[in-house]
Amino acid sequence: MDQLIPIASKLQDVFGALGQSTTIDLPQVVVIGSQSSGKSSVLESIVGRSFLPRGSGICTRRPLVLQLFNTSSHAASDIGGGVEEGGGGGDGNGNGNGELELRPGDEWGEFLHMPGKRLYDFNAIRSEIVRETERSTGKNKGISAHAIHLKICSPRVLHLTMVDLPGITKVAVGDQPEDIEVQIRAMCLNYISNPNAILLAVTAGNTDLANSDALQMARSVDPDGNRTIGVVTKVDLMDSGTDATEILQNRLVPLRRGYIAVMNRGQADIVKDVTIRVGLRKEMEFFRSHPAYRHLQHRCGTSNLAKSLNGILMHHIRDCLPEIKNRILNMMTDIQLELEAFGSTSHDKSGSVMGGEMLRLLSKFSSNFAACIEGKGTSSEGAEMNELYGGARISFIFNDVFARSLMAVDPFDGLSDDEIRTTICNANGPRRALFVPEISFDLLVRRQISRLEQPGLQCVDLVFDELQRMASQCEPTEFQRFPELRERMVETATSLLRRCVQPTQLMISNLVKIELSYINTSHPDFIGGSKAVARLMGRLTEERERSTPQGQRKTPKINGSKMGESTSADLTSHFDAEHEDLLDDEHDVR
Repeated sequence: MDQLIPIASKLQDVFGALGQSTTIDLPQVVVIGSQSSGKSSVLESIVGRSFLPRGSGICTRRPLVLQLFNTSSHAASDIGGGVEEGGGGGDGNGNGNGELELRPGDEWGEFLHMPGKRLYDFNAIRSEIVRETERSTGKNKGISAHAIHLKICSPRVLHLTMVDLPGITKVAVGDQPEDIEVQIRAMCLNYISNPNAILLAVTAGNTDLANSDALQMARSVDPDGNRTIGVVTKVDLMDSGTDATEILQNRLVPLRRGYIAVMNRGQADIVKDVTIRVGLRKEMEFFRSHPAYRHLQHRCGTSNLAKSLNGILMHHIRDCLPEIKNRILNMMTDIQLELEAFGSTSHDKSGSVMGGEMLRLLSKFSSNFAACIEGKGTSSEGAEMNELYGGARISFIFNDVFARSLMAVDPFDGLSDDEIRTTICNANGPRRALFVPEISFDLLVRRQISRLEQPGLQCVDLVFDELQRMASQCEPTEFQRFPELRERMVETATSLLRRCVQPTQLMISNLVKIELSYINTSHPDFIGGSKAVARLMGRLTEERERSTPQGQRKTPKINGSKMGESTSADLTSHFDAEHEDLLDDEHDVR
């Protein structure tokens, strides 16, 4: 049973070191109360040392997770560092009776954000709390929900885990935000909503218990009072003739776990630097000698409060531990399955990934990339269900986008009949043209062929974009464990693809230049001048036959005058025939 609280504290350290929220509600004692109600003084009395910030206004501005470890011989194994030399055993009840003589080094504190560094001076602990608070909240009396974790080891304390929260305030002071009350209440509710938390509701005895902010907030999450302990402070400051007996007898605002009265050091004692050990002796003497509290000794004093909290928390942890264990096992199982999905990893002595494992990951990336091109892989974002991806996208770019771009290039765009006639005339010089000169055809067709270069370059850009997208989406699942390796892999793949773009564009430009350097008029599909004239003559003959009645048709004579007239008429349109032939040739070359 004595090991339960240290186990819960170690779990709390683990979750605090992770720096992330968890769904596991750990058992702990949460201290709530109004500002200046004496919460910090109660904690210092339990510890037996003064280590918390003091001053006017709000002093606790960040949650303080306080873990107490008993370092006596029977509990030395509960803490990480064991017992310092000279730290003898003791009663370990934290009652502050001063019977256990301690030497320097028997008590120390250790912050979670300063692992391995022990602070033996409790004034240094107070200063570090102030510095760590100001790192997050500044010096404007603002608050922060980020907790400070402090472990205190001493043979005079009992195993406990407590959370000290900022005091509930009503009015913003100085540079505090106007909604400071809302922020503090939201922070407190976040902690006390934990169903496994024991609520320590601190209320000053010289105020009306019915107006207690701590009890009001505790009742909002624990209406039956099953996990709330009431603490009445400043009972020595109550008006003459009044006492807290009705409260301690659980008559006014009943709580299942009842109330405990404590007497803290007064401001005069703090100014005189009266030690807490002396203050605890004064507290004990006060309750023993007071007629109203003499018969309620089991409900009075810091020592009884510490013992009660220790027993309640221990039994509470015992009740909650099976559920916590099951949830941790379930979380471990889920994490293990997730790790197995990422694949196993081998490490060398330096902790870095071995070359064989890296080669396997790179090979798997290469295989995934090739599978995406072949259509055997899928994208990491499931894009294959909504759009073309990988090799299918590249095929679409070549067969549809690129083909449409080529077909959209009209061979006669930018060429008017006047420009064609002008080009032919310029090629003939001062001579009259009997046939269309070939040089005019070369000049015109080269200008049109050069227009095919732009669709090819556009096709290269589209394919590059698709390959780049594939490189960023087809990495293995194991890359999630190695974000830097993934980033470097994608960067390298993109760099390799980018290096291939310029040579590909140069190849396309060279192909177009090759076609421009020699116009192949000997190609079987090329229609020369004679073929063009023959086609035109055949077309004219067909039109004449369709326009002439069947009874008036005559067979043309070879040497007859009609044949000569027809030939003469055809020759007059020879220029137009070769002009049309030139247009057909450009179309075929395209």
